[in-house]
Amino acid sequence: MAKAHSISNDFQYWIARVRIQFFRLSFREKLLIALFVGALLSVWFSTQMKRHGTAQFDIKLANSAARDQGTYLSQLETTEQDYNLLIQDINLGELPTVNEVNARIDDLIRRYGFGDFKINTPKSNQGRPLTFHTFTIDLGKANYNKLIEFTNEIKTNLPYVSLRQITIQAQRRTPQFLDVKLELKSIEYTP
Repeated sequence: MAKAHSISNDFQYWIARVRIQFFRLSFREKLLIALFVGALLSVWFSTQMKRHGTAQFDIKLANSAARDQGTYLSQLETTEQDYNLLIQDINLGELPTVNEVNARIDDLIRRYGFGDFKINTPKSNQGRPLTFHTFTIDLGKANYNKLIEFTNEIKTNLPYVSLRQITIQAQRRTPQFLDVKLELKSIEYTP
């Protein structure tokens, strides 16, 4: 108790001493000190507001993530049931393998006479029971009408292959020919 009383006395002593020193100053010095203390307080206040704003943003972000996770968990069973119903509608025996799709695409390209082509190695997204493959095909010197027929043929003859993206650019030297980049996706049953 005596130590707390001693600290209180020391604090009061220093407050009284600062007060005496402050009142000995001229008006201009008092004004400058007040401005300096005001500037320090405004810097401190703005820093506190920034920290408070950052903390509020983090809290909102955490609450949003918690809500999203809650929604995901509440819909998980329904989503799994919907997924299983959709899988039952697919005849898994008809799903081609990655090599069969690659061969069919190669045959179609050759049948339509695209001489300058490149089929890149498919990228696979492994999953159970379905694996998704992405094929990227570059066709050079393609005729527009043949390209339309080719994409329609893919849609009709390869039902489990979808055309995800097509990029067409006219060649600079011969604008009647097109440089085409196709992105196809296929599904493979992987038990």
